[in-house]
Amino acid sequence: AGKGYILVERDSLFNKSILKLRSNIQTNNFFDLFYRIRDDITIYMDKFDYSLLRVNNKISEGKFKKNYTSDIDINLMKISNQKGSLPISDKVHSPLSIIFSLREKLLNLGNIYHYTTYSMGKLRNINISIIGKEVIDTSYGTYNTIIVSPESLDSSSVLKNNGDMKIWYTDDDNRIPVRIEIKINYGNIVLSLEDIEEWDI
Repeated sequence: AGKGYILVERDSLFNKSILKLRSNIQTNNFFDLFYRIRDDITIYMDKFDYSLLRVNNKISEGKFKKNYTSDIDINLMKISNQKGSLPISDKVHSPLSIIFSLREKLLNLGNIYHYTTYSMGKLRNINISIIGKEVIDTSYGTYNTIIVSPESLDSSSVLKNNGDMKIWYTDDDNRIPVRIEIKINYGNIVLSLEDIEEWDI
């Protein structure tokens, strides 16, 4: 159906050491005939809690197109972009930065974690639930995994186009995300682990 990636690397912003997440998802030439996707997302995150510092999104999905940059100022408790500012009451995450924030959690069955997300210019409160366990195969071998899934508190979809997401983490102390499945109206997007690089924050 297409291809995509999520990459996290060290960077700096405002002379401060941070983490930068880059994500790109695109459909192939065949599926472009039905619903063309070209999403290019860059997120700057706090290196300790993965909360948002800056978001740069270039979204092209079918007839929908939106390019925007937002800066998150936790000191002034606001999000600023080309259209103005939005007040916040606490740190915010993106659906993608949550993937890495959850690695610091216990992730026991039945646990629920609360986040406020900022995506496509909107704030949303969501709960992350641990919904099960599964053994899956990857290019690095076979892993026992923990499955987590987000749910919006207002019953709306977590992602655009009625999208939802599931994440499979290794069931060990490393909590490596080895599989990510994103479901939207027009099909599923599955991202699988290809490379692991160890580095100190």
